[in-house]
Amino acid sequence: MKGPGDQEDLRSLEVRLEAARQRHRGEQGKPRRLIDSNGAAAGFRVAVDLISGLAVGVAIGIVLDYWLGTSPWCLILFFFLGSGAALMNVIRTAKSLEAERKRRLEEGEKG
Repeated sequence: MKGPGDQEDLRSLEVRLEAARQRHRGEQGKPRRLIDSNGAAAGFRVAVDLISGLAVGVAIGIVLDYWLGTSPWCLILFFFLGSGAALMNVIRTAKSLEAERKRRLEEGEKG
């Protein structure tokens, strides 16, 4: 059973749907936020820097221990050296990513 308010509700629904469609069309052309599009890439980059520094330090330690017969001292030493190098790489990467983010935000404000 249809009442007199049903037609008004239907028109109201159509108006709201059209407004939502217009907003959706307008948002499609806008670029995504920087943190959304670059977050995963930055995370992988930091993880690779951290793991590679540790892996290289441990590998050098193992090879030197085998070659010099000083097991496990070179491994321990180069583990800590690799950890320090990995941390320095992560800090350097984070600084460069932050500088890039600031540069893009400044360009976005100007443009």
